[in-house]
Amino acid sequence: MIVQVLQKQFEYKGCPIVIRRIGENFEYITCINNLIYASFVKARLNIFTKLMGKGYTDKQIKNITNYVVTLAQSTIDTVKSDSKK
Repeated sequence: MIVQVLQKQFEYKGCPIVIRRIGENFEYITCINNLIYASFVKARLNIFTKLMGKGYTDKQIKNITNYVVTLAQSTIDTVKSDSKK
């Protein structure tokens, strides 16, 4: 299966984030306090789109990527706020 990097490494609150796609899985990977965190969402194409041999539109890729970036940022905010306690 092909791995596609959708968002090259960038930083949020001092933590690197990378967004990538593996098939229908859209994943973030980040490092917080020397620990690696990752999660993914599965964005399935509907059956008619698959039967027509089409993939995701550019808008769909952008929207899914933005959603996964938000998930990564939320994870960073949560872990960093918990570590202050």
